[in-house]
Amino acid sequence: MIELARILPGVEIKVVKEIVPQQLNPSGVVGVMGTSEKGPVLMPTPVNSYREFQDKFGSDPTQSLTREVRQAFLNGVFQVFVTRVEAAGSQNASSILKTTDGDNIIRIEAKAAGDAGNNIVVGVSKGSVAGTASIQITDGAVFEVFDNLSLDNASDNFIIDVLSSRSKLINATDIWKEPKTAKEAKPTKKDLSIGENHLIGGKTAQPQISDYEKALEMLEMEDDIDLVYAADCWDPKVHALIDAHCQNMSKDAKNRIGIGTVGPRETIEDIKKRTEVLASDRFVIVAPYGVSGAVAGLISYRPSELMELLKTGILPLEARRGRGIIVEKGITTSKEQISVMRVADHAVRGVKNVCENFIGTLNTAGGRTALREKMTEFLLTMSREEAIVPSTDGKEPAFIVDVYSSQLDFAQGIVRVDLAVRPVRAIDYIYATLTVQA
Repeated sequence: MIELARILPGVEIKVVKEIVPQQLNPSGVVGVMGTSEKGPVLMPTPVNSYREFQDKFGSDPTQSLTREVRQAFLNGVFQVFVTRVEAAGSQNASSILKTTDGDNIIRIEAKAAGDAGNNIVVGVSKGSVAGTASIQITDGAVFEVFDNLSLDNASDNFIIDVLSSRSKLINATDIWKEPKTAKEAKPTKKDLSIGENHLIGGKTAQPQISDYEKALEMLEMEDDIDLVYAADCWDPKVHALIDAHCQNMSKDAKNRIGIGTVGPRETIEDIKKRTEVLASDRFVIVAPYGVSGAVAGLISYRPSELMELLKTGILPLEARRGRGIIVEKGITTSKEQISVMRVADHAVRGVKNVCENFIGTLNTAGGRTALREKMTEFLLTMSREEAIVPSTDGKEPAFIVDVYSSQLDFAQGIVRVDLAVRPVRAIDYIYATLTVQA
């Protein structure tokens, strides 16, 4: 086409379409695996609020996902990909109420499955009306009282009906065996035995290793996840699976970090052994147990214990007066700072995002220059945000980027990018010099 020179005065505008990388999704996307009372199984489901989670997966506080997802949103997570795994074999805690003659009469069972029911205590005392009983039930958080309960199944206050329908904590079953013959005849039902009854035998089943493997396979299809966590799971085998998943995903610039928790009642020596078998830039172990969920009332470690945990690559949380629950030092099990890894991950994702838009356009020097300029633009943004910084003496820049292609590379359709970034590090140590002038 021949371009004609303008003859008449005027303005000519030439529109050049610029390659603009698509916007990266916000960081703070967590993939959580665990149990819930309802919802799709082994299907990563994005939720943007705890209310949305409750609608899709329920609000049973005994389920691991319910506790962990709530805490995630309370601490500023942008989005959670919830992956439900089923755990078969949970048992409800129970106990038996007896008559004053020692006969078994009522079986009481926790409504919530799992070991949480072991916290329930049922007290029996005389009711305010003669011939009735008063039942007091508590799990440490909820307290219920039911008075004037009768053992007569014709009564409006029949104890079985009242407890099963009105209690939020327990169900009741009549197990009284009526005599079949005159020889077996027993006295009719008498008063309940007075005292406290502790529910026992509750057991929370854990998902199988194969369930976590399938859940992680499903999470591979979600590109935007930053963190992966198995809710309320301290099994080292599961932690190893998550670490392997994160290492594998990071090879394709889908960088993510795994999070694990220590187990309940683990000693410092037990916890230290964990990093002997799993030392990784892509995995974080948090102590003490339970800090990923409800953190109120946690007892901090002693300074000497904190030192031992930090030396072995454990991320400890501490209750400090005036500051609440704080992360003592954010490190992975390889002792690398989490902030450094997260900045590096963001740089990798951003560079990949930029480069993908230039595929097929780098056969000229101009195209390669444009790629370098776009990457420089992205890295300058990170520099302005102080995610990457120059050396403290100012001699080395926050980043270096170069785009080139040798003759052999050009013949094979390859363009190479050399990139170096200097992530900002947390300043954890302050050394002070005191000069005393006399």
